[in-house]
Amino acid sequence: MTKNKGITRRQFLGGLAVTSASLTLGSTGLVEAETKRYAKLHDSTKCIGCKRCMSACKRWNKLKIDRAEELTDRETDLTGNTWVVVNLTRDVNNREVLYYLHWACQHCGEPACRGACPVKAISKLPEGPVVIDEKKCIGCRYCYQSCPYKIPRFDLEKRITRKCTMCFNRIESHIDPACVAACPVIALEFGLKDEILKKARERTEAIGGYLLGEYEAGGTDFLTILPAKPEELGLVIAPKKVVNEDLDKIRISGYGFLTAAVITGLMYIYSRTDKGE
Repeated sequence: MTKNKGITRRQFLGGLAVTSASLTLGSTGLVEAETKRYAKLHDSTKCIGCKRCMSACKRWNKLKIDRAEELTDRETDLTGNTWVVVNLTRDVNNREVLYYLHWACQHCGEPACRGACPVKAISKLPEGPVVIDEKKCIGCRYCYQSCPYKIPRFDLEKRITRKCTMCFNRIESHIDPACVAACPVIALEFGLKDEILKKARERTEAIGGYLLGEYEAGGTDFLTILPAKPEELGLVIAPKKVVNEDLDKIRISGYGFLTAAVITGLMYIYSRTDKGE
């Protein structure tokens, strides 16, 4: 009598269990392989205004160094050659209280600048940084117009728009951004977004301050712990919502085209007048 070589019910259920376990482990592996989201944190109550972060940023990104910027407390603005600034801020309710503020691109979760760029030169990397592809940039400055913080700045020499990249090329090598690595008092920190956000919330609550970037522009990957509300420190107040990228692109682009049309029209009228017609 020959034995039945077909699969039994018990064997089938056992195989199904093994297969399910394999799929589960496989999916877990895929989850672990997903790109990790990072964030940068600045605690203005710890900052001593040494400006080593500014110097480190310029050295790493090969930007022109201006020693006058680093050796004075005069207010410094962002430029195409200066991607990070450290300025003194005053509390309007107590003018004698001063704080140093590290200011740079906020790396919005849903960047308005990305939506406004007509050549798609701006991208939001999975790790968190918002980066401008300088090879694609045409210097139209729509990104500046759409940015709620007016961060991207035009580089007159290169004829393109530039800003902080959160040192994305260092993150790829698991190295902290240059500014963070240079801070001697740990006023700047960098790490996984969830961990940084948790730490920032706890610290903000402990000092009774304000966490900038938790909700502004729909949430950013650069968080700043402030001793008071932004308006009390004279800072830019960004809307606490995600900017509709498509609508903003239409608005900014439309404004640019309208301005160009008006200028062209005025030039035409002037040329006709100049000819005595």
